[in-house]
Order: sequence, then structure tokens, then C-alpha cells
Amino acid sequence: MIDAPGPCVLFATPGMLSGGFSLEVFKHWGPSEKNLVTLPGFCVAGTVGHKLLSGKLTKSDLGPDSEKDIHCQVHQLAFSPHTDCKGIMDLVKFLSPKHVMLVHGEKPKMISLKEKIHSELGIPCYYPANNETVRIPSTHYENVETSDSFVRSCSNPNFKFQKCSSLDTCNSTLSDRNLMPELQVKDERVAEGILVVDRNKKAKIVHKDELLLTLSEK
Repeated sequence: MIDAPGPCVLFATPGMLSGGFSLEVFKHWGPSEKNLVTLPGFCVAGTVGHKLLSGKLTKSDLGPDSEKDIHCQVHQLAFSPHTDCKGIMDLVKFLSPKHVMLVHGEKPKMISLKEKIHSELGIPCYYPANNETVRIPSTHYENVETSDSFVRSCSNPNFKFQKCSSLDTCNSTLSDRNLMPELQVKDERVAEGILVVDRNKKAKIVHKDELLLTLSEK
């Protein structure tokens, strides 16, 4: 199909030419000035699509076997499945949540949007990094049931040891510094479970290993 004669229009992914079928087609069609490549939307820095748009694409970017220069026409289409800043602000304003968490996007733009949400709407906003834990205080409490496995997992201690030096009083007061041991032990156990909410049933917290079994019973 790639070498078929005559004009045609081909839709191929990924749109950033970062690999796959679209990149293979580009290697075949890119050298001809008769061809047009249209890139829909944003291209991440470092991808072939981004280098093509910035005019910094070289033959080495297409692989060690590439010997031809790129002469095709290039066009960028302003298309994105994501909403813009105004759309997000309108959505947050309409929903009026107590907290907002941004989980996808470039860090500088997420910082800017976070400040905008906080300053204009007065809503706390977070943009956690991958694997970062965010603790959000709650003013709503709900009575739920718990499974036996979840309760047993909460009983496992999580000891943290802290060594006290002469300059570190381990949060002690002046009156009891002489009585403080050299090593303090704290139990910082955290209850981790999955909240299962089913219609017409009371919410229940189960252990992560029970989730599949719980869902299969529905």
C-alpha cells in the first residue's frame, strides 16, 4: 500500500511520528516534495514530529538506514482532544469542588493553571508528580463496613526508629530531656484499602487482594 501508485490520503498513528506505522510511512513518503504530512496537534519534544515542525529533523533521527533527506510539505493542524485553560476553568467553576488535582500536562502549564484556580476561584489545587502521595483533609465522614482481611492488614505494625543526639531532643521539653532514651520508636502504620460502593448496599472497605473476588460477586 505504501508504494501503490496514484494519490491517496492515509490516516496513521501515532500522530507524533514517534514510532509505529506512521513513522514507517513517513520514511517512505517524506523525501518527496509532492507529499504532504499533516500533524494533528501537539508533539512532545524529542519526537520526530516535534523535530520536523521545528526544522531540526536530520537523517539520523529516522534510523541508521535512512539515507534520504526530507523534502515533503509539512502542516500542523490545530486539533486536540483536550480542553483548553478556559474550558477547565469553566468546568471547575461549574462543579465548585472543594479540591482540584491536576494529573496530566506539562509542569509549567500545570503550575500556571494551579495558581489561576487558586487565585480566581479560591479552591486548593494540587499537581502531584508520578508516584507522589497527596493527602487531602476531609470534612465528610461515612460509616462503612470492613472486611476481615482489611482489619488484619491494619494490625501490622510499621515501626519507625529515630535516634536522638545531644542536639536533637526528639520533640522533648526541657524538663524531660534527661529522661529521653537515645532511640525512640514510633508506630506509623497506615490503613490501605479499597472503598467499594454499590448501589443499594452499604459501602465497604476491602483489602486489595479481595477486590477481584468482590467484583465477581456482583
